[in-house]
Amino acid sequence: MHQARYWITPSFWLGVIWVWTGFLLSLWISWHLLAKADFFYPVWYDHAGIHENIERYAPDNRYREGFENTSRSERLALFHGIVESIQHQGKGLDTLVYRHEGQSILLLRPPEIGHLQDVANLVSWLNRAGLVVFGIWLLVGAWQLKRHQYTTFRQAWWFLGIGLGVTALLLALLGAEKVFYQLHVWVFPPEHPWFFFYEDSLMSTLMKAPDLFAYIAIALVVTAGLIFSLLLYTAQRFQTQADRLKSR
Repeated sequence: MHQARYWITPSFWLGVIWVWTGFLLSLWISWHLLAKADFFYPVWYDHAGIHENIERYAPDNRYREGFENTSRSERLALFHGIVESIQHQGKGLDTLVYRHEGQSILLLRPPEIGHLQDVANLVSWLNRAGLVVFGIWLLVGAWQLKRHQYTTFRQAWWFLGIGLGVTALLLALLGAEKVFYQLHVWVFPPEHPWFFFYEDSLMSTLMKAPDLFAYIAIALVVTAGLIFSLLLYTAQRFQTQADRLKSR
């Protein structure tokens, strides 16, 4: 009976909160770690059809010329510049250029800059939210430590696995691409364009949008899972040491 009613106790729900704030914290850390590696863009460029996408669509761009003649290193540098700008409140988006016939040509058009600025603003907001999540995770962890009511490694992955499983099921039923586009509708200002055809946008061509974002999402979740496991291990070691000190 006690185990059957465990799910309605404060300890259970605080454990769920601790686990999910820990995973959100892990995602936040994962984002910043992967941003340092440009979200593995060089790997996706070589193995996910991005090079071929540029070769196919860049010559058809209605606003920019010659991007198909740029080198691999120049394209990687431009993507790195976009990541750096997004990580720093959008600074530098209007200075990204490539060379064509001896001239410097701006990579991004104003609508693309506006969208990436919206993304940069979202990242800044998420950075503040990440600090709040970190605070909640610490507070709930301190409560568990004080009450000696810890969430075990197995329980933590059980709580997390159920949530991730439900999320994966919903994505499968609704369609990941439809969910991705709907999130754009909800998150970004309605008067700001965020969908760009390859023929209109070197940004979309460079990223092979939305395919690249699927690879980035997978990398984020996998990296977050590793970080989450490390957080659990560290928390449990700390709990064990704290209990030993109290028992002396």
